Amino acid sequence: MMWISVAGSRGVSCSQAKNSQAALDRLLVKMEALGRGFQSFSADFTQRKYISVLKEFENPESGIFLYARAKDGSALLRQEFKAPGRKILTIKGGTATVYQPSINQASIVNLGKNKDKAEFLALGIGQSPAKLRETFNIEYQGEEKLEGAPCSILVLKPKSSATAAFLTSITLWIKAANNLPVQQKLQEPNGDYLLNKFANEKLNPKVADSDFEQKLPKTVDIQVIK
Repeated sequence: MMWISVAGSRGVSCSQAKNSQAALDRLLVKMEALGRGFQSFSADFTQRKYISVLKEFENPESGIFLYARAKDGSALLRQEFKAPGRKILTIKGGTATVYQPSINQASIVNLGKNKDKAEFLALGIGQSPAKLRETFNIEYQGEEKLEGAPCSILVLKPKSSATAAFLTSITLWIKAANNLPVQQKLQEPNGDYLLNKFANEKLNPKVADSDFEQKLPKTVDIQVIK
């Protein structure tokens, strides 16, 4: 009886693996098709940071999220936080600018070799699955409903040990209705993670290059970080 039980368990496991692979393949085909026509993405978003040592979330931040690609394929990104305080992050041309109007301060960071990491905040939005597979191992982990919407769950684990040193995995909840992520979990090695949720997501809205630039006040205190 023990032998039969174990053999049966293996059979189910093999079947489940095949079903998961088939579900993953179907989803990646849909994401590939979406990526071919991708131009831009916008959504309302909420961001929460979980602190493992404290076993609690920091206060959530919310605002709007814009993402597009420049002609050279690099990421164009804007996170405009409106609550609890105003803060604007833009990424363009390998440069990240963070402006905090309440303290009249801005930080400008040359991302250099890390410019591709800007994509981590927008993984699953219009990228080619083939390109994602160059950097990550992708696993399918079933389905779940978020806010009543059926979603497929993908876990991306970086192949690079350098990336894994600060980011062990990225979990994406891909909405069945539009094949876009509605939640992202960026897991750090120390147990901390960043949880981003999207709502009112729009594919290919009209955006301008100026949306990814910031005209800083002349009086702002600018810190340049190289």
